[in-house]
Amino acid sequence: MSNVAVAVILLSPAELTIAWIRNGFRRIESAAQDALATADEAKQTANATAQSLADVRNLLVQRQEDDLEEIKDKYRKLAANSSRDTLIDALRSATSDRLITAAGVRSPIWETNLHYRYVIDGDGGELEVRIEEDDGTIVSKHVWDSGEEAAEFYQRLVLAVRDTGEDRGTGLNLPTHSVEELSKILVDVVHLRSQEPMGHRSSLQKIIERVDGWYFTERYVIAAEQLSYTIRIEDLHRMDWEEHLRNRGWYDAAIAIPFARRLYGITKQGSR
Repeated sequence: MSNVAVAVILLSPAELTIAWIRNGFRRIESAAQDALATADEAKQTANATAQSLADVRNLLVQRQEDDLEEIKDKYRKLAANSSRDTLIDALRSATSDRLITAAGVRSPIWETNLHYRYVIDGDGGELEVRIEEDDGTIVSKHVWDSGEEAAEFYQRLVLAVRDTGEDRGTGLNLPTHSVEELSKILVDVVHLRSQEPMGHRSSLQKIIERVDGWYFTERYVIAAEQLSYTIRIEDLHRMDWEEHLRNRGWYDAAIAIPFARRLYGITKQGSR
């Protein structure tokens, strides 16, 4: 104790001041280091929280994308599985989701003026495929019984088309082609309707048929190349749509619009 006292006595006032200042700097430096460590820890915690939210976001997006793919897969199965049950399941789902009309969806018979219409009986589960003309006139009806093999049923459709005189020859009269096209339509529409900001949920619904890149629904005629442009069915008679659309560069409207008028039973004068 006496040594410490002696040391203090021996220090001049100036030296005491310097020692005090040095101790102060040490305290300030220590406090600064503590503050930096606390700030760094807080930053690491914030980054960890942000990363965690990003992980959750990615997980949610992935789940939503998986759900979308699951729906698409149901319609893709039409091209991979030829069974009656697969077709019925897809048609029921598409009707329930308002993708297609409850009266049945149509698919063109390749290189003819005929169409297959796929109709299901919601109560009895009966599947009927009709052959129709452009205006919906029924040429023939074909019920697919539960015990009938796919190849046998589709062969009946082959013969039915042949009976109309519209058979295009060996390897070209294939009802499976129309089913594949139906599969593509449903997958495409599910994708186009997947996000509300895309703006197609209200227009691409209750589809009757897609022909040569044009959608024909219960309410609209829509060109696939510009889905935001819709023509209401009740307006089909009000102007020369063929010329109007041709001026917009849609030269195939010369075929699509007359087809639409036949499909909906409309003349240029407005009768239906």
